[in-house]
Amino acid sequence: MRSRGLVVAIAVVLAVLAAVGVIVYTSSVRENAIGQDTQQLVTSNQDIPANTPLDPLIQQGVFKQTAIPNDAVVPGAVTDVSQLQGQVTSAPIYQNEQIPASRLSSGPGSNNLGITPGNVGLGLEVSGAAAVNGYVQQGSHVVLFATFKQGTYVSRQSLKFFLSGGQLARLVSGSSGSNPNLILMPTDYTFSLVPSVKILAVTNPPADTNTGKPTAGTSDFVLDLTPSDATNVVFAAGHATLYMGLLPPENDKGYTQPGALGAPFAKVIGVNKG
Repeated sequence: MRSRGLVVAIAVVLAVLAAVGVIVYTSSVRENAIGQDTQQLVTSNQDIPANTPLDPLIQQGVFKQTAIPNDAVVPGAVTDVSQLQGQVTSAPIYQNEQIPASRLSSGPGSNNLGITPGNVGLGLEVSGAAAVNGYVQQGSHVVLFATFKQGTYVSRQSLKFFLSGGQLARLVSGSSGSNPNLILMPTDYTFSLVPSVKILAVTNPPADTNTGKPTAGTSDFVLDLTPSDATNVVFAAGHATLYMGLLPPENDKGYTQPGALGAPFAKVIGVNKG
């Protein structure tokens, strides 16, 4: 009886050891499989805004290595913290998110604003009603109006960029001045400077906490402009008064509109179908 009990005990011990061996082997296989199907990538333990220098965050230990499944790895993901040294974020980095090199200041092909190939992103500051009272949003299309005020001297060469031959002739006939290369604007002249331009980024005044509507103030825009349009806008920003009109989605290509002599600038508040 005693020998039979000993045999049973030995059998139980062997069974337990076998089970432990199976568990250890299975765990090892699983860990090896996981290791083969993942990559160690750099992630952040906090959200990081755009335009943030990363060296101080590296010193604070903000970055860590995280196992990411191979089929979820984004192109150009940072694999070592050393790749972040001396860098500044060009776009936000979020907590526990992979860090693509395109979000860094020296990242390859970085175009986080979505500038159209061949175009330039141009910053422009517009205030109040001229900025559609803060209702222009990222992705909106707007028409840019420009008004040369009565009594303003503008070079004939500059006006050729904006006006047709007939329009320029009308201004010259009504202008007075001794310098033939300068035109003294005989009246206000408003025209469509850029019929349609996409808003790449915008910072509007904060909304009223009670109504949710934008408050008065200045809006800052980044416009997706062709180089020639960008040149005209830069010139007009220094010599004319600019005004925006918000275009509807179904007609984001803009409208063809003639310039208006003597049109009260305060009434040029948008565009209408017609």
